Amino acid sequence: MNDKQFVEIDAAPWITQDGFVEVLVYIGDTCEPCYTEKKSFKELIDQELNSYTVPYSDQIVPSHFEDVEKLLKNLKSAYKYAKKRAKEMGVEL
Repeated sequence: MNDKQFVEIDAAPWITQDGFVEVLVYIGDTCEPCYTEKKSFKELIDQELNSYTVPYSDQIVPSHFEDVEKLLKNLKSAYKYAKKRAKEMGVEL
């Protein structure tokens, strides 16, 4: 006899218009999330930049300068993409 049971777990991240990334976690067959967490764009950027620093300082290690440039490039690209998509969807900017 097979006694296996399955529980569906869905974690869905969303970018909000007020500058947050919100993660909603659904367990089972439900319409309402059982857990939510919000992090601001600024918190996430600080977290990423702090990962490039010398421990207990606010200085980015020179070997990570390229990583910072890549982060900035990708943030700029995401902004351009969002603006382009908004225009395509009828928003006059």
